[in-house]
Amino acid sequence: MPITFDHSVCCDLNETISREWLMTNGLGGYAAGTVAGVLTRVQHGLLVALPPNAVTPQLLLAKIDEEIVFDQRTYYLGTNEYRDGTLNPSGFVHLETFRLEAGFPIFTYRLGGIDGVMLEKRIWMPHDHNTTYIQYRVLRTATADRLANRRRGSTGALSSGYGGYYEHAETAQRALTLTLLPLSTYRPFNKPQHSSNDWYFQVEPLRTEEYDHQEAWNLTASLPTGATGCTIRASEEALPYHILAIGHPGSQATFIPTGVWYWNFLHRYDSTPGSLATDDLYLPGVFRATLWPDEDATLTIIVSTEEISSLPLRLQQLNLSYTRSLERQRHLFESALQPQRYFGEGGEAARAHHLRILPLTTTSDPYAGGEEYLRLLLQAGDHFLARYSLPHSKQARNQNTFFGKPETTPVLLAEYYSMENRSRDTLISLPGLTLVTERYDEALRILREFAYFIKRGLLPDRLPLPGQPSLATDYESVDTPLWFFYALDYYLRITRNYEFLEELYNPLKQTIDRYIQGTANGIGVDPSDGLLYARQPGKALTWMDAAVDGLPVTPRAGKAVEVNALWYHALSLMHEWSQYLGHIRQSSYTPSFYEELMTQCKKSFQLRFWYDDGGYLYDVVDGPDGDDPRIRPNQLLALSLRHSVLDAQYRQSVFDVVTQHLLTPYGLRTLAPKEIEYCGRQSECQNEHTLHQGSVWPWLLGTYIDALLTMHSQSSDMHSQEDKSLCQEYLWRTGVQLLEPFKERLNAGLLGMCPAVLDGEAPHHAGKCSALALNTGELLRIYDTLAQMRTTQPERMLFC
Repeated sequence: MPITFDHSVCCDLNETISREWLMTNGLGGYAAGTVAGVLTRVQHGLLVALPPNAVTPQLLLAKIDEEIVFDQRTYYLGTNEYRDGTLNPSGFVHLETFRLEAGFPIFTYRLGGIDGVMLEKRIWMPHDHNTTYIQYRVLRTATADRLANRRRGSTGALSSGYGGYYEHAETAQRALTLTLLPLSTYRPFNKPQHSSNDWYFQVEPLRTEEYDHQEAWNLTASLPTGATGCTIRASEEALPYHILAIGHPGSQATFIPTGVWYWNFLHRYDSTPGSLATDDLYLPGVFRATLWPDEDATLTIIVSTEEISSLPLRLQQLNLSYTRSLERQRHLFESALQPQRYFGEGGEAARAHHLRILPLTTTSDPYAGGEEYLRLLLQAGDHFLARYSLPHSKQARNQNTFFGKPETTPVLLAEYYSMENRSRDTLISLPGLTLVTERYDEALRILREFAYFIKRGLLPDRLPLPGQPSLATDYESVDTPLWFFYALDYYLRITRNYEFLEELYNPLKQTIDRYIQGTANGIGVDPSDGLLYARQPGKALTWMDAAVDGLPVTPRAGKAVEVNALWYHALSLMHEWSQYLGHIRQSSYTPSFYEELMTQCKKSFQLRFWYDDGGYLYDVVDGPDGDDPRIRPNQLLALSLRHSVLDAQYRQSVFDVVTQHLLTPYGLRTLAPKEIEYCGRQSECQNEHTLHQGSVWPWLLGTYIDALLTMHSQSSDMHSQEDKSLCQEYLWRTGVQLLEPFKERLNAGLLGMCPAVLDGEAPHHAGKCSALALNTGELLRIYDTLAQMRTTQPERMLFC
């Protein structure tokens, strides 16, 4: 079932202004807005496109405001908030329903009361195209059908109506006139734009086929009858884009140039006390057309950076575009449920399992609830995968071109709406976003891209983009290379592409070597205990890297607990992989070398990190102020990884402490409430300050469930098969119960997507950041893990 809101929600500004929709095109572009139609973020717009060889997406069309004349009354459907806080107009009051159909927003407005008409607006963005479609249609209502039937029963006569396209005179009375105001811009997607008296966009109206060429000598392109529009260029060097209106020949669509600035649109989410985020928008012209209740009587606005000749300009083509967009979304779901074989590099490798539907035990229909949940997660995950041209990469330098188009590389965007790629986030979310969804080729290319940028054993915090080459200052993370081992291990276990491991073995070996020798930013292995440290004054080198005024909030200098859990895991993998590949013939190090490092690391870990007074692990040892006993979720990685560094005798105690102090319905707190630095509400602290000082991160729930499963699966207390089955049932039910609360969150905030960071205190309000790849990736991965567990258990045990 699609996400749907009725009039009771739609007419409430507080409800609609806080709910956002998002569509993406896989090219680094998107369209986004609110259910109310208010631009609450600087990043909201109907077309945000990434120009060729550019770093920053450009916002081209911010919104379209509608003015409708029906039954001698004018209805204003747009909703705008201005600098002084006023709303003008307040068109959300006419919104009858809103729904997301396969991720595409559909607005239905009621005009004229109970005996009036319904106007539907649907928006879609095809994959692989910098194009957005906004289609208007007058829906047939019971009132219109009654009028038509009464007329048909009395005379059966036809009326020519508007242009001869109305079946009856009464139906003609249901016609309405649209005036559409496309409010345009040309700016970086994350920076507001302000007008000036001498800045006017270049607007070139487009001619139709019925024009005589001599009459339209100054117009640039030809459109079919019933179509109109313009080409816009904000400046000489700006990327041109088109705004077209495609209607029925009888709709009499026209474009009237205006060239007017509208000032002081307020973006409330980006505003702070004393600093209001405002924007100015440019109206190049208005579109006017007539619509009436008929399936073929639509008006479609197309906004695109692509050649006009490549766009669908007729109704049948437009319908096909929407159908194909829906089919692609359905294919994401259906293909993920089908067992596939991987025929990538390294030959054929069968996947041992495929994604299955996880029944949700708290819903009236467990399978339907689980299917809907999975659909939304898959659609959300697709938003984070884009293709960029990375000219400094190995793949780009060896690229082939096809008709002059450069080869692109898949990139996982870290969040909406920052549009950044962050290496650590990519590697943590890669299993859920690419491997669970069977996008093996994308996973391979992402991992290969990262391997190319390993320098001195480190990975850059972000992959370089066009015009942004990799710099020494980009290599400021102690744990990102270790997450690379984690992601590669996940890839290899699913695809069995061990030729790729052979390709990467030397870079992996060099990473371990450089850690042992010591590398940049004070990162190295302490030879006395085999533990990994990072000591660089003024920098935060772990995932808790928030800074205020350039100073890290949680520097965590010393030997961090999760860093050493990952270090042990990487050593264990190198030992395992060295044995498998037989690289001992080509390397100065044998598997026994890694075994010695593992043994030293594990022994030291128990001695140094166990905090006996609290029954849990220190967050950092050997820091500037000694050992840090603050309760944080980082210690869970000592339990959750496939190769656990923590001895079994300590695991339950650590897990219980984390559960008691950090677990919430939506993830784990980053700091226990009993700590002095704890801040449980983001509104009460500077956002960066509270990110890792008590805020809840949903992605950590994946680590928590992994720890739960790993801890019990390795327990030696179960002697009979019945004991093992009961334990599996308990673990499965517990995991599902932890996962289910997120389903409700998909109906709020950025619709269909898990919120990024939430308050540590109930009711756990979401912060300003909309969505993280980390969260969606981990939810997908854990969904898959639990679904696979279910297949091993008798049905009666799972639903008894």
